[in-house]
Amino acid sequence: MKHSRSMSQKLTMEEIRENVVIIKINRSFREGMSETELYDVTRGCWKRKIASVEKADYALAVVYGIVKEIYQIDEWLPAENEVRETIPYNETADAGRIIFKGRIADEEIRKKYLDYSVAGLFKKGEASPVKVIIKTAEVGML
Repeated sequence: MKHSRSMSQKLTMEEIRENVVIIKINRSFREGMSETELYDVTRGCWKRKIASVEKADYALAVVYGIVKEIYQIDEWLPAENEVRETIPYNETADAGRIIFKGRIADEEIRKKYLDYSVAGLFKKGEASPVKVIIKTAEVGML
């Protein structure tokens, strides 16, 4: 199935109800990747502090603005504490970085985000490949 970006419906900040981390994998993605390869490139290794992402329940794997998969996050770990099946740990490049463990999200969540565009949620020139959107943390906060 040929996917046209212009036909992708755009998500707004208001439509995202869950705590998510959007992870841009443009450079690592290629058509025909296995499920495991896509999971491995999405989950790590990211130059963030665990505290900055630990409230996120889901990770959206995004390629050129389009959500390719959604993972339910079980936990974040230092990259050296986790093995990826398809990408060997590289001490020089991955030291001090983080990675998540998880699984493909439930169908209900996948329907909300899969193949949608999140391109409008990034400011022009925003360089970080990881964007955190926390929705439920404000509840009850003063």
